[in-house]
Amino acid sequence: MAAPGAAARGLSAAELAAACGELMAFVGAVVLDVAPLTTPPGADDLLLVLDPGDGRPKLRLHVAPGGPRARLTLTSRRFRGEDLARGPGRDLLQRHLAGATLTHVGAADGERRGAFTFRSDAGDRRLVVELFGARGFWALLDAEGRLLVMSRPIETAVRTLRLGEPYQPPPAPRPGTATAPEAAEPPRFAAPVLAAIDEHFRPRDEQDGRQQDLEALQRAAARALARAQAKVDGLERQLADVGRADGLRREADMMLAYAHTVRRGAATMTFPDPDTGEPRTVALDPSRPVVVQAQGLYEKARRLDDSRAINTARLQAAAAERDALAPLVARLAALAPDDGALAEQLGPLRAVLQRCHALPRPPAARAVAKAPQRAAAGENFRRFVSAEGYPIWVGRNNEQNDRLTLRVANGNDLWLHVGGGRPGSHVIVRLPKEKTASLETLLDAATLAVHFSKARGERRIDVVYTHKKHVRKPKGLPAGAVVPSQTKTITVVLDEERLRRLLDSAGGDAD
Repeated sequence: MAAPGAAARGLSAAELAAACGELMAFVGAVVLDVAPLTTPPGADDLLLVLDPGDGRPKLRLHVAPGGPRARLTLTSRRFRGEDLARGPGRDLLQRHLAGATLTHVGAADGERRGAFTFRSDAGDRRLVVELFGARGFWALLDAEGRLLVMSRPIETAVRTLRLGEPYQPPPAPRPGTATAPEAAEPPRFAAPVLAAIDEHFRPRDEQDGRQQDLEALQRAAARALARAQAKVDGLERQLADVGRADGLRREADMMLAYAHTVRRGAATMTFPDPDTGEPRTVALDPSRPVVVQAQGLYEKARRLDDSRAINTARLQAAAAERDALAPLVARLAALAPDDGALAEQLGPLRAVLQRCHALPRPPAARAVAKAPQRAAAGENFRRFVSAEGYPIWVGRNNEQNDRLTLRVANGNDLWLHVGGGRPGSHVIVRLPKEKTASLETLLDAATLAVHFSKARGERRIDVVYTHKKHVRKPKGLPAGAVVPSQTKTITVVLDEERLRRLLDSAGGDAD
């Protein structure tokens, strides 16, 4: 165990070597899953789930590549589904490592750099991990040492690493520098070191995670309270405006009474103020008769009257939401991240925020919400939700593409397909009547069109789109082939955060 009160720091070269030595006992384990972690944000952590065989429990190998958290170790920490990243990076890792067998674990002599070697059907794969620096680094290499996946780009004065190029290790540290072998501090962990390392770092990670959860809920609650108050203020202004209805009607009455005094094309008219009797001048639209303009005032007064009951009910609902959120914000502000019962206290508060639509619905709730939609359509299309809440449907094969585009989609729906003649799924954005897609929704749908095509993973690709009513299928074309017209093109630049959000919106439908 580390000495109490020791400064937080990552594994030293000696500690890393000891950890790798113990991990050699699990050579032969099979990779069940591999995923970058989203927590803590920006930390580039990686999780590998291994099956050691012989009925033994699964192993969770946690790689934290940089800063004072830097280590690689087996962990007893349980990660939530939302802690696992979604997107092209994870897809590539799983493509190369899922089902692969661990064949070797080792550390570079005197360096804070380790490597895992795996045997897969596609050939050997090597995962290198660098624990030095503020963020560290990990990369998956093919049998020739070329970079397949990286935690982040590397471009410094001493080396540049790009996908598809050979991995270059960092220069050896100079004697006397902080990273040189002779400058390393003595090991802190006694055997079994993997358990000791996890016991040292895991509680800190868990407390950091609790603090991040608390801060996220505090921010969400504060935003929701601000929105509710703004809604209350806006509705109160609208209700105050309703009081103008009587004044508008009196003004319209006077305009009709004195319309005969106004010459054609006049820009103003004057009549006695109905309340004071003083002359009052109002502006006119010279292109419209006074009678028509007076009728417009009557109509506006009617709309104000009609909105009174609706806005009163909306104001009551907004005020109730504000009144429910205000004490919740205060309760969240009073919580401490080091409270051992924090998770239990956050549960009901999170549920209140979800009911107030201050947080995304949990995946289970999204799946329940989609069930009636699936039954109505009669198809198991992949189903996603745009940032604006519009449904996005993606076909799974050529036959389903035809049914989605030609039978399910409405004429006003948006149809998208990856450009350049690449094979890919048809993508439909279900839009309400007389609505058009914003740029944000268009980018969401185009990102999915690229992801579910042969262009997946490319950094920049064109996507064509048009309304479904402009897509036809001439007789004789094979399944999935259509002829769109009046198309436009949008260029999609790979945005992993956007893609992750969309995939998360699918529940289990993204498979």
